[in-house]
Amino acid sequence: MTVSRAYPVPDESFAGKVILLTDGADPVSRGLAAAFAELGGDVFVAAEGERASASFNRIGRPVDILVNCHWQKTLIPAEEIPLVQAQRMMSRLFDTAFDYSTEFARRRQLARSGGSILMLIEAAELGLPGSSVTAAASAALQNFARSLAVEWAEDAIRCNVIATGMIEGRADPAFELARQRGIAAGDTVPLGQLGTVEDVVAAALYFCSAYGVYFSGTTVTIDGGENLRHSLGGPPFTAPRKRMLSP
Repeated sequence: MTVSRAYPVPDESFAGKVILLTDGADPVSRGLAAAFAELGGDVFVAAEGERASASFNRIGRPVDILVNCHWQKTLIPAEEIPLVQAQRMMSRLFDTAFDYSTEFARRRQLARSGGSILMLIEAAELGLPGSSVTAAASAALQNFARSLAVEWAEDAIRCNVIATGMIEGRADPAFELARQRGIAAGDTVPLGQLGTVEDVVAAALYFCSAYGVYFSGTTVTIDGGENLRHSLGGPPFTAPRKRMLSP
């Protein structure tokens, strides 16, 4: 059961700040937009497929905080994914973040103003068998963020990452896989429960607030220990293909 919690930052923490999210459809994205707005921020959401320059021009004001938050996860054997589909997924997840992050930096550099970039990715340190494209995009974004944190440090632009596991409310294919196995999805997590939108929102608010000014190039994983369990505490090995195709 999701328990409502207070935000980890004071009221009006984002007063006068302009926040741009690259997605507004995912439950986590919606939760972030609501939280930033409730804490005083002026929140904007990019339209699907909108290029960064058009989005920034549409806002017409300097953007202080950029949140790259597209989420897409499938459960398909890699060799069954057509190249064009893999390219579309990589474009949506990585190319969009590259476009928006570099446009954000160019504008902040010209204005000689710092800023904060946050990347939301899937926890995939040990891979995601069956979700290989999502894992590849997540790894690319994580290393992109680490690179930017150093490249843009002299411009006072911070870049951080939140890597998530299974989150309540998302259309995660892992939920269906758990149902087929006759278990609750949270039973596969060492902490015994799914993550919540509020878990992700709390970390994001901290990163992007005045409390997070010394964080840059940092990744926080919010998955209840799930990714580590893949190798350290999982059940006897079953080939991913068999798990995906079992009735």
